[in-house]
Amino acid sequence: MEDGFKKFITHYTKDETIYKVGDLQADFYIINTGKVQLKLEGDDKPIVTISKGDFFGEESLNDGQTAIYTVEVIEDADIIKIPYISLLEMIKKNSPIALKILKKLTEKHIKIMSNTLQIMQKPAPVSKKAAKKVEAVEEEKTSEMLPPDIKAYLVIERSNRVVQLTKTHTYLGRRDYTTGSVPDVDLTKEDEEKYISRRHSQISYVDGKFYLSEEPGTVNGTFLNGNRLATGVKHELKDKDEVTLCHLNITFKH
Repeated sequence: MEDGFKKFITHYTKDETIYKVGDLQADFYIINTGKVQLKLEGDDKPIVTISKGDFFGEESLNDGQTAIYTVEVIEDADIIKIPYISLLEMIKKNSPIALKILKKLTEKHIKIMSNTLQIMQKPAPVSKKAAKKVEAVEEEKTSEMLPPDIKAYLVIERSNRVVQLTKTHTYLGRRDYTTGSVPDVDLTKEDEEKYISRRHSQISYVDGKFYLSEEPGTVNGTFLNGNRLATGVKHELKDKDEVTLCHLNITFKH
C-alpha cells in the first residue's frame, strides 16, 4: 500500500452499506481487505463482487455526480476512502497511480458488462401454464431414484451439512420464494450472500458414473477442483472431488 493512502483507511463491517444509489459522490474508494458487492436500484441481486485491489466510487471524478450503484459490504473490510481533491493531487504527482486506477476500473466494468450480458441471455419469461408443463417434465426427469446399492454424498463446507444423493438427476441451487420452487439440494441457508443461482448446477448419474454440469443462466460460475466449467458440459465426478458453486465449497463422496 502507498504510504500516502494509509491515513485514508476506513473500516467497514459485514452487511454495512457504504452508500446507496442517488447519494452524492465526493470520495473514491480502494479496497485494501475484504469484499463488497455492487447492486442496481431495486435489484437485490449483485451485478458484481469486488475485493482487494479493486476500486469503486468513480462517479466522484465528475463534480456533482450521484452514485449509480448501491455498495454493500459482504466481508469485513478496510477501505481507503479518498476525497476527490486529495485523489486529484495524488494523480498530479504520480502518473502511475492514474494508470493503475484506469486499468482496475476497466477490469471492473468488463466484469459488470459480462454479468449483465449473461443475465440478458437468460430465457424469456414463460406463461404460468407453460411453466407448469416445464415443471412437470422436470419433476418427472428428476423422480428416477438411484439404485439402492449406490451411495453418494455431498458435504457442504460452510455448514458441514451432509446430503445424500438419491436421484439420477439432482439439481443444486437456491430456493425461489416468489414461485415456491425448491431445488433438490437447497443451498439457501449456506448462501447468505445470494450468489448462487436458483438452479445453479446438476449432478447426474449415467451408466454407473456421476457427472457435474452447470445449468444455463448460471451467473457466478461452477468449479470442479478449481477449474471453471463451461455451461451444459458434463464432467465426471470422483470421490473427494471439490465442487464450488461461486464461493460455496462442497466435497463429493462416493
